[in-house]
Order: sequence, then C-alpha cells, then structure tokens
Amino acid sequence: MNMIAVNRTIRELCSEIQASSECVQDWRLHTEQDLLYEACVCIFSSQMVFEVAEAGAKTLRNQGLLLSSNYSGDIEIYENRLIVALSDPLSITRNGEERKVRIRFKNRLASLLTTTLKSMSAQGQSFRKILRSSISAQEARGDLIEQVWGFGPKQASLFLRRVGYCTDLAVLDTHIVDYLRVAKGIDPKPSALSRLSGYEPIEAEFKIVAKGFGYSVGCVDLAMWVTMRVAKREAVW
Repeated sequence: MNMIAVNRTIRELCSEIQASSECVQDWRLHTEQDLLYEACVCIFSSQMVFEVAEAGAKTLRNQGLLLSSNYSGDIEIYENRLIVALSDPLSITRNGEERKVRIRFKNRLASLLTTTLKSMSAQGQSFRKILRSSISAQEARGDLIEQVWGFGPKQASLFLRRVGYCTDLAVLDTHIVDYLRVAKGIDPKPSALSRLSGYEPIEAEFKIVAKGFGYSVGCVDLAMWVTMRVAKREAVW
C-alpha cells in the first residue's frame, strides 16, 4: 500500500471537508424524529453496509414510523410494523450502480429499536434530553451506550458526529482500524473496540494521528474513511 499517496489523499479531503464546515448540522435544531432517524442509521450500519443502513432508516422515516405518535402505543404492534416495513427490497446506489437489496436481521433491528424506545419512555428519556443534559461529548457517548440498544462506542460516536454534537470523537470502523494497522502497527481485537475501556485507548492513538494531519479528529476520521474505503474497493489495498 502506497501510504504516501493515501496520506496525500486524506489531507486533500480534509481540506475539502473543512471548507464545507459551515454546512455542519446543529443538533439543537433537530426534532426528536430527526435524532431517531440518525440513531436508526447508526444502529443499522453496525449490521450492514452504510448505503443499505441509510436506505432502511429512510424507509422507516418515509412511512412515518419514527413519529412518536406511532411508537407511543402498543409496542408489540409497532415492532411488527417495523418488521413489515423492513421486509420490502430497498433501492440503493453503490459504486455507481443501482440495485435492489433486502435488509438482513430485520427482526433483530426492529427489536433493538423498539426496546430502545420502550426503555427511554419508561425512564422519561429522549435523545434530545440525553444531549441537553450531557456536559461533554464523552459523557453523551457513555449515556447513549447505556440507553440505546445496538449502540457501542463506534455507533454512539457516529451518531454524535452525524447530528453535529461534536467533532472530537473517533468513529473506529474497519477502514480506520485498517489504516492504523498498516500505518502505525496498531491492531486491536474487534472485541476490545466493543467496550469503552478498549475503545478509548485506540481513540487516543488516533487523535495523535489526526493531530499530525493538522485537522480535527472528525475531519481526519471522515477523510480517512472515504480514502480507505475507495482504496480497498479499487484493490490497491
């Protein structure tokens, strides 16, 4: 792998991302439905490729299933409605090609979502309340991991990034870990990254890498994700 070319591409993308930073979202402007949609994307993306996860979440949103009026009643009926909605083939565009795909583990995904909503309701919680009450990104991440079924450190970090809550948490997915393994000899076990105690030391290493690029953690993370994803797809990995 030509790491000089990879690092050059990451820097170029960082420059583009920073130039468009004025378009970054502000979580305070999101409704609870908006936040639930982003949570769905993050939960689903741990089980499938990102494009399918996003398409699945959009399906639920388009059918009104992320409105509180639909999940505040009988939770079992709501879970069945989720399963039905996720059973139909989805149209996605990947690598420039449009195709139909079916969501795997739809029953599990529906269960994770309904269990989360049921638990939050019982505790008088919501995504907005969690974000408002947290005094730091780290605290918000920890609270989300406790409250959202299907959220580990990576998913919670991705959620906070996508809603515009912070830019200083790393989303350590396989593409980022692959970079760290080749460039820095850091090769954590997947099981270690499922716990904050294992995730945060690797995140600290990544922050050192990000500092070397001269951009924020979130900016380098996103640029590296795009670069490594393309590199592996084009078989230069």
